[in-house]
Amino acid sequence: MRFFSPIPNVHYRGCKLYTGKIWYVAYYVQDPRTKKLKRIRIKINSINPIRKRRCVARDMMAAIDERLALGWNPLLEAAAPKVFERIFDVIDGFMNVKNKEMEENSLRVYRSFTKRLKEWMRTKGGFTMESGCNEFTREVATDFMEEIEMSPRISARTYNNHLRFCQALFNWMQEKGYCEFSPFEGIPLKPKRLMHKKRRILSNEELSRLFAFLAKENSAYLAICMVCYCCFIRPKEIALLKCEDVDLEHQTIHIREDIAKNDRDSYRTIPDDMLPILGGLDLSNQKLYLFGQHDGYDFSPSKTQVCSRKIAKYWSDIVRPACGFGMDIQFYSLKDTGITNMLGASVPISFVQQQADHSSVAMTAIYVGKSPAANAALKKVRILPGEQSQD
Repeated sequence: MRFFSPIPNVHYRGCKLYTGKIWYVAYYVQDPRTKKLKRIRIKINSINPIRKRRCVARDMMAAIDERLALGWNPLLEAAAPKVFERIFDVIDGFMNVKNKEMEENSLRVYRSFTKRLKEWMRTKGGFTMESGCNEFTREVATDFMEEIEMSPRISARTYNNHLRFCQALFNWMQEKGYCEFSPFEGIPLKPKRLMHKKRRILSNEELSRLFAFLAKENSAYLAICMVCYCCFIRPKEIALLKCEDVDLEHQTIHIREDIAKNDRDSYRTIPDDMLPILGGLDLSNQKLYLFGQHDGYDFSPSKTQVCSRKIAKYWSDIVRPACGFGMDIQFYSLKDTGITNMLGASVPISFVQQQADHSSVAMTAIYVGKSPAANAALKKVRILPGEQSQD
């Protein structure tokens, strides 16, 4: 018997034989759309003689009543023909599809969410390996999201990511006929006001401290930081750069469309101050990855690309304690700081937009005014009545 047993007279009513001009067996099941009981009739007039008709009706009603007590619902089967398939197998099937469609970083997140969902289903949801998709009801979905919400280590952003994953999973299941509707449909996301990034830009003193430390301790990681700070290249793109993408003569870094987040081919300008740092790398083998995977925290060029998570790990394990940075200063703060400082240096916003590969000037303009320092030009502006110069 399945975990969520149907309740007589709530989810169904048993069979009854009706005789007269038309003989039929009738029973009621809950309509999955309206949640009201709907009558199902099976005519048996064609069976003769009457004695045989009664015997057939009796056997039919016994078989139907047994199936109804076990959770069978013909209306549910019609809406979602695979509703009784084993849900753990279906979830694995969903992940097999995503393995062919998604990049590794996204897959890693999906695997984590899948692991948490399946573990909760086994330990707290009452599911077994034989449980069907029909057992994952709206009540179950609500219980799972409450568990996520109550976890002290889950932020509003992570809560929303879990919810979006579950919605994607069950929308796929609905499309494939494993459920009639998503039990996560209608569960609201956490509001944006709860998800402000806990990340700030670095001060000039903090930047100087960082660059001085890395110049002494890890020149290759200094190059990684400068690529993010000056060229606004994302960590995943940094990990996939090859030596041939760096052109020191023309001072450009090529972001190939196959590694770009937005699938667009682009070039970033290498500022003069950054040239000696990149020039210190061994670029002789153009086919090597610019930042490679080695033992320890060696990021020199290699045949194997460095993992973007290792870039973040070096920041958290080595840079943050050595430089005295708080949790609000993250590796990606370098990009925010670089864009903010470039705008503060009066570089035209269209040039900054091109360097950051933003889709619009409006996206770049978000960084205007983020610097905590006062604008020198605005200090001298004269806009009070009587202060304007006279012609």
